[in-house]
Amino acid sequence: MIEAILHTSLRMATPIVLAALGGLFTHKANVLNIALEGMMLIGAFAGVIASFATGSIFIAIISAIVASMLFALLFNVFGITLKGNFIITGLAVNIFAAGLTSFVLQVAFGRRGVFSDPKIVGTTPIHIEFLDKIPFIGPILNNHSPMVYVSIIIAILVYFVLNHTKYGIYVRAVGENEEAAKAIGIKVNRIKYSTVYISAILCALAGINLSLGNLTMFVENMTNGRGFIALAAIFCGRGTTLGTYVFSFLFGFADSIQMRLQNLNIPGTFIQMIPFIFIVLVLSIVGAVRMIGNLDRGIKDE
Repeated sequence: MIEAILHTSLRMATPIVLAALGGLFTHKANVLNIALEGMMLIGAFAGVIASFATGSIFIAIISAIVASMLFALLFNVFGITLKGNFIITGLAVNIFAAGLTSFVLQVAFGRRGVFSDPKIVGTTPIHIEFLDKIPFIGPILNNHSPMVYVSIIIAILVYFVLNHTKYGIYVRAVGENEEAAKAIGIKVNRIKYSTVYISAILCALAGINLSLGNLTMFVENMTNGRGFIALAAIFCGRGTTLGTYVFSFLFGFADSIQMRLQNLNIPGTFIQMIPFIFIVLVLSIVGAVRMIGNLDRGIKDE
């Protein structure tokens, strides 16, 4: 029972993990990227359309990345180049993604709500034989979509890049003190652009996981707030790679509990609220802990 729940939690957490790791780059560069939701959605849509048209999962992934990066370009132009408000720009990108996917679905394919077809090719779950010999851990880690394992590898790479590379130092320098970064010759806007593009690539992979990982279909607004949940994971994890991954997994755990409760005689609307109630509780607890920590620090300073 516990193994099954944790197995599902890891699967449900993967798109949140990927989007949150992408958002971590923009967070470090002091760019509030709430367009994660839209980038993920357009990635999921482009991936399904490309898979339907070509039957190739590789082309589907490339198409998802290209589509997501085009939306990142919009965010960069209006949010960074033209110095627009990040929140308004991000919301505009999200609304545009939702509207565009719905419009194309209806006009080009004559579908409403759901696009499913036998021609759509998804990813194949990976079975790792040696994990069968490991009790408890094996069943949790085995038989997942490739994106689950990719997300774990990317988490390690993100930690290394942000903390142990010259590029990571530049990103953190831009985020901590933009004027000082300019003074030492760092191309601030170039760094910010790059972090948004990186977040777009990871959001595209998150979208692929949603539409071609566990399913082989596109559902309108199938991201269902996961981009915002990813932002919450970054906040709760205090902008660290490990913290972001852990809280993303916790939010995935809440999703898996929601799925388990669907078999019980509980109103569906309440069940759908569970992940978001969990997020509010976690944010409240994290906020309270920080406040207490700040108060303690203030008392010690006095």
